Amino acid sequence: MSDYEPNELIAVCESITDDGEISGEEVYRLASWLNEHREACFHWPGDLLVQPLQEVWSDGKLTSTELRKIARLLVRIRKEWAKRQSAEAFERARNLAVAILPNIDLSNARLPAIPYTANVRSHTDRTVWHQVDLLGPTCTCLDWRSYRHHLPLGHLSRCCKHVFDAYEQLEPDAGWPGWLGSFFGLAWKPHPQQDWMVLTLHGGSLALASTAPAGWADVHVYDRRGYDRFGYNVEESRWAYGIAPRDGAAIAHAITAATNR
Repeated sequence: MSDYEPNELIAVCESITDDGEISGEEVYRLASWLNEHREACFHWPGDLLVQPLQEVWSDGKLTSTELRKIARLLVRIRKEWAKRQSAEAFERARNLAVAILPNIDLSNARLPAIPYTANVRSHTDRTVWHQVDLLGPTCTCLDWRSYRHHLPLGHLSRCCKHVFDAYEQLEPDAGWPGWLGSFFGLAWKPHPQQDWMVLTLHGGSLALASTAPAGWADVHVYDRRGYDRFGYNVEESRWAYGIAPRDGAAIAHAITAATNR
């Protein structure tokens, strides 16, 4: 087993995904970091990033589709990092998650309250651990204590990075149902001022959408093969990367109305 520690690269990746849309400058910064830290290219997760980064820069330009591809890869790396940091707890908690699945109500934008606590390691300092309780959820990290503690119980924006990691430990084999699986699997850390709503679309499917107090709204919509995450900027009236979901106009109208209340 390799003794290589990916903490520094993980921190670089997370600094890129902290907002709602990655930029060409951020992708260039990631590529430059890997060029300066050659050893990281031969270990996880650097070995996953080298080829995609080479491909997007091969023609000298970076398209919206390529930016979105890199963004998705960074989210998958975050998920895998969470699993690797708490593999034992992940296995122990699955039965508990399965037991609460029948009682999850997807018609409301609420987190499932689960009687489960976990010690979650810091993403950037492996000597630091934070205690997460999924009944709130609550976390002992500075981000949660400073910006999220006042939100109502079950509010989706109570999720800091460590709360996401704790839910990751509990993910059932079949995944979390509906938009909840997309929120836990694809969401970036929500802005503390984001509120959330569940929308019923044509055909009866449900979409999860946030307001956009910080420019970008998060949207999780069932789109052909399953739920997918999209971003909408109210101020600029545009979808991230120019890619809109099904019923995009109606969703954008609902987000704008809720944001401007």
